[in-house]
Parts: sequence; C-alpha cells; structure tokens
Amino acid sequence: MHQSTSSGSLELPALSAAERLFIWGFRAKARSGGAVPTAADIQEVYDHFRVGDAVLSLESIIEIFACTAHTAIEVHCPTCPRISDSEQGILHAIAAAQQDRIDIVRERFESWLPPVGADWALAPVRGLAAIFRMAGLILPDRQVRSFDRDRTMAMKSWLVGSPTLH
Repeated sequence: MHQSTSSGSLELPALSAAERLFIWGFRAKARSGGAVPTAADIQEVYDHFRVGDAVLSLESIIEIFACTAHTAIEVHCPTCPRISDSEQGILHAIAAAQQDRIDIVRERFESWLPPVGADWALAPVRGLAAIFRMAGLILPDRQVRSFDRDRTMAMKSWLVGSPTLH
C-alpha cells in the first residue's frame, strides 16, 4: 500500500467513473516511461469510453507541466487507491473547465505553473473537458482546499527519484 502525503481522505473508489478515468489516464501518461500501461493501452481504454481524442490533450497538459512547472505535483502510480492533493486540484480544474469556469482553471494551474504555462494549458484542458462532457463523462465540482504556495514551492527541475511520483 502506498503512503500518501495528501491531507484529504479522498480515495479512488470514491470517485465518479469520469474522475477515475481521467486520473488513471493522467497517472499513466505521466509515468509513460514504464512498461505498463503502454501508450497503446491508454489509447485503447480512452477509445472504449469514447474519449480517445482526449489523449492528445492529456499529453499536452503533461508536457506543459514537465516543461514549465515551478512547483512539483504529486502524481501517484495508476493503481494507487489514494488521491493526492495535486490530483484533487487537477480534477477540480477539469470539472471547472467543463462548466466554462476558466478563472478557476487558471487559479488551479497557477498553483504549479507560471502564468504563461497556465495560459498554454487552457486550450488542452478545455479540449479534454469538452471531449469528456460530450461522451457524458461529467466530473463533479468538488470543493478543494487552497494550496499553500510557500509550502509547496520547489526547484523547477526536481530529481527523478522524487517522492512526488510513487
């Protein structure tokens, strides 16, 4: 079992199907160097749920984090039952994007990205949110506590063995 640094008690089984699908895809894409699941596996699962076109948006979001993040995000392995604070924040941003609440999306993403990175992320986030919405996969708008930026600030390039991925 994985130890979580999340102060919340949200766990994967408590999420909606749309949230579980997004989190699984986000985690799997973020760990794309691993053998399982492969890019083909991710595409197959997303295709099954009629959101295959969202994979490109997901890849873009992860690339933006990889290239511009000023703060590390905590991304668990695809099978971890716990949801990190970072993952909860990303879910909140996607849910807000489905409701065209772009101010919330920008605020969430600026927790980890500089303003220009948050701007770059808006198009793929909106695209992913729309694809999920058109497939009937609506993410609930859960209340997420605010992040303490001073507590979470990290160097732009953190070590590969970082506890932010487990």
